[in-house]
Amino acid sequence: MNIEIIDAKERNIFLHLTADAYPVFFTQAYHEFEHSNGYETGFITEDHKVWMPFRIYKKLIFNFIQIMYPPLLAGERLTAAAEKKFLNACIEQLKKEKKYHRIIQPFVWDVFHAVPDSAAYCPFGQLYTTLSDKTEEEIFNQFSSKYRNAIRKVLLNPDLVICKTNTTELQAFYDVYREVHEKQHVYFDSYSHFKHMQHALSNKHFMLMNLYYNNSLEGGAVITYTKKEANYLYGGAKNPTLQNGSIKLLQFEIIKQLKAAGVQKYIWGGCRLSDVTGTKQQGMQEFKMRFGCQIKKGFLWKIDLNKSYCLLYDTMIALQHRMQGKKFKGDVIDYEKNRAVIIS
Repeated sequence: MNIEIIDAKERNIFLHLTADAYPVFFTQAYHEFEHSNGYETGFITEDHKVWMPFRIYKKLIFNFIQIMYPPLLAGERLTAAAEKKFLNACIEQLKKEKKYHRIIQPFVWDVFHAVPDSAAYCPFGQLYTTLSDKTEEEIFNQFSSKYRNAIRKVLLNPDLVICKTNTTELQAFYDVYREVHEKQHVYFDSYSHFKHMQHALSNKHFMLMNLYYNNSLEGGAVITYTKKEANYLYGGAKNPTLQNGSIKLLQFEIIKQLKAAGVQKYIWGGCRLSDVTGTKQQGMQEFKMRFGCQIKKGFLWKIDLNKSYCLLYDTMIALQHRMQGKKFKGDVIDYEKNRAVIIS
């Protein structure tokens, strides 16, 4: 097995990756977006046939890899056995090169079928709706009855409903997005982050939709996509909205537009398989699951490539948190790895 680690700035690698046959994280446009935010990116490949994209976190003397998406062969997922073999070979090659110190928790837009040897891992899920094999009516009928009725109520006054997708809507979306996250006291990305994404991905891979009711912005969403699949990256809504069904209708309008563009699948995001009752994740997961999406189950994982460097880094971070009077929370893998799976 011939494993190579290739810098994404070697443009000729994208000749091997037909954009619409792969998710957005395999496109040249997406890698240019990551570069505009200061990240280096690349691919780990087996014989220029199997591809796995990653980006690099650099902090002081430490270099960490974050995998964007599990490995694909001609745009399709590997079997669990083939994936494990590929991942083990990748880790062996990365250790030989001695350039990177840790593979951290991956993006959560798809789950792994397998876990490499000696990795820390947790069960995890992906929420998705297939678009290519259903009519709009069939997709709508998968929504919970509560959601369907709420959407119908909004549409009793169709002249008051406007969905806007032009590029000038970004500031309006961002104002709502920022307001929601500020109220929840959680991290949110900068306006320049969205501008870079909109510019790099263009209308070919970037969708912004805002829904207005009676000329008042109710909420919006940012989606990235190829014909292979779309990803619900960001959302924001007024609290309260004028109509209870506005954001449900927004999602249905997004689905209709993606389906019209020939997109095969809509990825709602990651899903914890443990009991999330009483947590912030409960509301987010229930909101998405009531659209009738399916759950794909698999794993998230991470692994230390250089134990000495990782021990030094972890000691520094622990000391930093102690001096600031903060408790180190870890990542999703740390939180979920010992919790019981209740979604079977």
